[in-house]
Formats: sequence, C-alpha cells, structure tokens
Amino acid sequence: MKFGFIFSIAASLLLAVSCNFNNDNRKSFDEVVEYNDFIVDHINALDSAYILALATDSGIAVCMKKCDVLVDLCDKTTAEFKGIQPYDGDSSLTMQALAYTQFMRNNGKKEIKNLLTLIGKYEKADIEGQEKLVGEVQSTAGNIDKQYDIEINKVDKVQQKFAKKHNFTILR
Repeated sequence: MKFGFIFSIAASLLLAVSCNFNNDNRKSFDEVVEYNDFIVDHINALDSAYILALATDSGIAVCMKKCDVLVDLCDKTTAEFKGIQPYDGDSSLTMQALAYTQFMRNNGKKEIKNLLTLIGKYEKADIEGQEKLVGEVQSTAGNIDKQYDIEINKVDKVQQKFAKKHNFTILR
C-alpha cells in the first residue's frame, strides 16, 4: 500500500515536471521585435546578395559566382529559420520568410544565371545578334523583377498582419 502511494506521488511529480519542461531546443525570443528583426535582418542579407548577383558591371563570371554565394546564403538562412521557435505560437512570419528564401534560392540557382547567360551572349553578339537578343534579355529581367516584387510583397503583408496581431510597429 505504501509503495503504491509513493509511486503515485512520484509519477505525478514526474508528469508535472515534464509538462512544464520545454524540449524544443530551437532558438526562442522573449520580445516580438527581436523575433521580427532576426527574420528581417536575414531577408535584408538575402536582398543584398541578390543585388550583387545582378550587378553585371563587375562582369558575368563574377555575377555567376555571386549567384552561388546567394544560394549558399539561402541554405544557411533556411537552417537559421528552421532553428527558431514560433513567436507566441505564431509561425506565420517565419513560414513566409522560408518561402521567400526558397524563391531567392531558385533565383540564384537558375533564374539569374539564365539571365546572366543571355546577357553574356548579348555582349558577345554582333549588332544583328544583339537586336535579336535584346527583347529576350529585357523580358527575362522583367520577369525576375516582377516575381521579386510579388514575393517580397507577400513577406511585407504577412509581417504587417504579424505586427498587428502582436501589437508592434514596423519601422521602415
């Protein structure tokens, strides 16, 4: 009888302790602004790498290498985002940031490289060849810019909803 009582108390204590123990080893944030800034800082770094990959004045070969840097940064950013806990149970901003990171990875791996290849062909072509390629270069660049605008606007919209829900102001 005494053993059952002690076992019952021990089991109750173990259950109480385990319910209050957070086994989630991902990074957590106590302040919503810190959480937001962590995500925004990573997105800004991706945007900077994206701009450098498109800076053709440094040469096509350099830009191709910058695309690889962008892809590597996207992989690291993905790991960083997967390594954080939702803020107050809300993962909407992180999930949208992850989608944006994958979009940027695809740009660095494929879309920008395709554009850079076209620009390289354009630069090496004679006048007649350039006339044939100019429309394709402009169209490809326009599509990349359009998709970028769409994806960054998705992040902005989710961030605005997140800020409203968690009662903080986004400074621009």
